[in-house]
Amino acid sequence: MSAFSPLGPHSLDSDNGDSFWPAFTDIMTVVVLIFIMATSLLIVRNYKLVADLQDSIEAERLASQVIESTTQENATLEERLTNAEQLNSLLRLKLLKKDELLAQAKTEEARKLKSIQELKAERIELQRQLQTRQAKLVEARQQIEVASAEAQDFANQLDELKLQLQQQQQLTTAAQQELELAQAEIAALNASTEKQQQDIALLEKEKIKYNRQLLTLKGEYDVVKSKYDELIKPARSAKGKYVAEVFYKKKGGEVIRFKEPGENKYRNMSLAQVEKRLTRLKKEKGKELYVKIIIPKDSGLTYNEAWGFMKRLLDKYDYYYQQEATDKKAD
Repeated sequence: MSAFSPLGPHSLDSDNGDSFWPAFTDIMTVVVLIFIMATSLLIVRNYKLVADLQDSIEAERLASQVIESTTQENATLEERLTNAEQLNSLLRLKLLKKDELLAQAKTEEARKLKSIQELKAERIELQRQLQTRQAKLVEARQQIEVASAEAQDFANQLDELKLQLQQQQQLTTAAQQELELAQAEIAALNASTEKQQQDIALLEKEKIKYNRQLLTLKGEYDVVKSKYDELIKPARSAKGKYVAEVFYKKKGGEVIRFKEPGENKYRNMSLAQVEKRLTRLKKEKGKELYVKIIIPKDSGLTYNEAWGFMKRLLDKYDYYYQQEATDKKAD
């Protein structure tokens, strides 16, 4: 016999006295089934919600990683841009110095060429005079030869021309004078040739002096290059520093601009205002202050002007040069 009462309308007929309990059992059975179904639905829905929540957490974690990576990449790019602009300014300094040295060398070379051309013209004139004098010397020699021939003829006819002896002696004296004159001209020509030799030696000395000047200019260029290499050595970096930018040009009127991190554009200032601002930043930031000097390509500055401006601000305010000064004092 079954332990459960049958469900349906005939269940009451089969048990007259205990009809209440089978009906309650049926109800409880239905309630339990409903509870099991509701619990199953809740479990399924909670499982889906948990999966969605886990997906959302994973997506949020990935988004945070992407944001952090993008932030680091932007910071690296900004640092590279800062270093590249500083390097560009230093390269422009080098180009300014090189242009000035080349201009000086060209001016000196033009002056030397002009002097050489003048000396060449003078040499040509001296050669022309020498040729003229040599022609006169040839003519004088011919005259001497004629006079000598006449003297020989007079000597052969001495016995016959005793009456003409005085005249012959006069002719001989004249010929002797012409000979002395010719010898004097030869001595003068020799002196002129010696002067030309001295001029040539002087030109050689000028050439040696010019070569020494070129070597001196090359030495100055090497000194500037070493200073430049020292200026951009890796020890100085804008990474993690508070970068204050100073823009300076002189073409079309002196212009000094200043910008701090967080500012969208430069502000026009005088040099005194810039130094006042940098002095305050030096007190606030200390070793974190990085001064970036920007010298544009068309700045209109000479090398000495650009280098003096840059060195003045870097020595007084930049963290790197402050550290160098401290190290030198310690040494």
